[in-house]
Parts: sequence; structure tokens; C-alpha cells
Amino acid sequence: MSTFWEFVMKKTISLGLAAFAALVAVLAIVGSQSPAQAYPEISIGLSVNRDVLYSGQDFTATAHANVTCSWDLEWNGVVRKADEHPNVDFVTTYTAPKVTKVTKIPLHGTCVYDAAETPTAARTTAAWQRTIVITVLPRGSAVSPPVGSDLPNTGGPSKLFLAGGLVLLLSGAIAVTVARRRAEEAEIQASRA
Repeated sequence: MSTFWEFVMKKTISLGLAAFAALVAVLAIVGSQSPAQAYPEISIGLSVNRDVLYSGQDFTATAHANVTCSWDLEWNGVVRKADEHPNVDFVTTYTAPKVTKVTKIPLHGTCVYDAAETPTAARTTAAWQRTIVITVLPRGSAVSPPVGSDLPNTGGPSKLFLAGGLVLLLSGAIAVTVARRRAEEAEIQASRA
């Protein structure tokens, strides 16, 4: 009778340890998520709908920022300017010139903004710059341009969730192994008695 209670106690302890490991994993995942900041980070970006095109085709450049931004976009000698408010996109279209060979033309984007919109900056202006190279193909070339400039998003979930899932999987495997071993030991002891 005492072996039965020992078996029950060992099983309860192993299940308790597995539950504790699962709780620690869940708390690590939840605790690592950062709370919203009082001053969000400045986010400025420039993108194009295509970066390879034929002579005479159009492409669209989109500039976006979460701060008030004075934009200058320059491509192939054409400069476009705009003053945009936060979270309002500056969208403009350029037409590729006629070329006789593959030509790479840089699109330069500059955003001048008030650096005081961040909590640690003094009252100064700051400039953000990015260059995207646009490839223009002659009309007679056999190479067809891709539809977009970005690869599809096939990434998995956050690494923290992956690590938490692996910890939970490992703790479950350990609990099952320990429970089976103890059950086998209990059967052997019961068959000897």
C-alpha cells in the first residue's frame, strides 16, 4: 500500500514540476513583451512598387513617416517636394526614360524633420535619407521585370514564441518519460509482491 502512495506522490511531483516549467515559459513570453512607450520611435520609410521596369513605364514611390516631414524625392533629375503631416503618405509617380542598354538610376529620398519630437533631442532638425536603385531596361530586351521589389513574407512567429513552445514541448516530453518510467517501476514492484 505504501508503494501506491509513493507512486502517487512521485507522479504529483513530476506533474507539478511540468506545470511549473510551463508557467515559467508562459511568464517569460508574456513578460518580455514591451509596453507601449510614451514617445513612440520615429518611423520613416521610402518604398517603390517596382524597381525594374522598361523604358516608358511608370513606377510609384511612396514616402511615409510618423512625424511631420519635409520630403525631397529625386529620380533621373526630377525633384518632387512635399510637406507631409504625421502618418500621411507622400506618393508620386515617375516615368522611365528611353534607354538603349540596362541603366540603373538611383531614387534619392530625404526627410527633414524636427528632432525635438523625440523625448531626448534638443530643438534641432534632423535628416533621414534613403536611396533605392531603379533599373530601366530597353524595350527590346528579353528579360521581363518582376512585379514587386519585395519577397513575400514567409517568416514564422516571433522567436520568443518559438522558444516558449520548445520549452513547453521539452517539459511535456520529460513529464511523459518520467511518468512512464515510474509506471513501469510500479508494475515491476507490483508483480514481485
